[in-house]
Amino acid sequence: MSKCAYILLISIVTLGSCKVKWDFEVEDFEPKIVVDGWIESGNVAYVCLSQTRPLNSVVDSLAFSEIPIRWAKVTVSDGQTTEVLTGRIDTDYTPPFIYRGSMMTGEPGKTYTLTVEYSGQTVTAVTTIPRPVPLSDIKVTRSADNDTLFQISAYINNDSSEKNYYKFFTRVTNKEGRFYSSFLGTIDDAIVKDSQTAIPVYKGVHFTYTTKFIPFYSIDDTVQVKFTQIPQHGFDFWNSYENEITNGQNPLFPSNTNLKSNVQGGLGIWCGYGVKMYDLIVRRDCQE
Repeated sequence: MSKCAYILLISIVTLGSCKVKWDFEVEDFEPKIVVDGWIESGNVAYVCLSQTRPLNSVVDSLAFSEIPIRWAKVTVSDGQTTEVLTGRIDTDYTPPFIYRGSMMTGEPGKTYTLTVEYSGQTVTAVTTIPRPVPLSDIKVTRSADNDTLFQISAYINNDSSEKNYYKFFTRVTNKEGRFYSSFLGTIDDAIVKDSQTAIPVYKGVHFTYTTKFIPFYSIDDTVQVKFTQIPQHGFDFWNSYENEITNGQNPLFPSNTNLKSNVQGGLGIWCGYGVKMYDLIVRRDCQE
């Protein structure tokens, strides 16, 4: 098992203070910078920074408050313009701190380089924003197993002449402050036979649920669906992330590897997204 805990701001779980005994020493442990960063078409760059901790660390409120990196220099460049991102408190994220751009917005086809400098370390990553792809259709229908729950199905207008990767994010605006990664919402176009192939868009997963996660939607939910085309390194990261979520429910498949990463000198993901947005309201009279 890896001797460090790969902690991403998008996947932290705190369940109070706990301490586990491990059969290795961590005196030589050196924390690594963990990046969760993105730039979308038509929007500024966002970057969450954290750092790895030893697996035998105590996880309590004090340790949790020390996970985010608050004093880094974070820059994004498109090869012509470079912007220094500003760190700020944002309670929509956990822990509640994020670096954000203000001037440079993402453009499809452009390449963006991220540089993070902190405590003598420098990490870099490069991404490209693919062109946004419109859905051919998106529908809300009743769940087959429960007449009070609803599902969303999307139909992708995929270009079969090229290799494409897609990612869904969702936000229930009357319940959530930001977008979350749709459960099993990372798509290799190999499964998209044509524009009539229904792709389920499950509710986004986050780790503040106090009850069992239900991937469907309820009556009167106002749902924003963010449909994105992503580069291959984005697919590799999100696919490995979803595998960890799925395997984490099964004790026979323990987590013992880091997520796929395109960050040089650190861990995590810096990804460009070509975005199309869709707004839906879940109504009682949605089609069967």
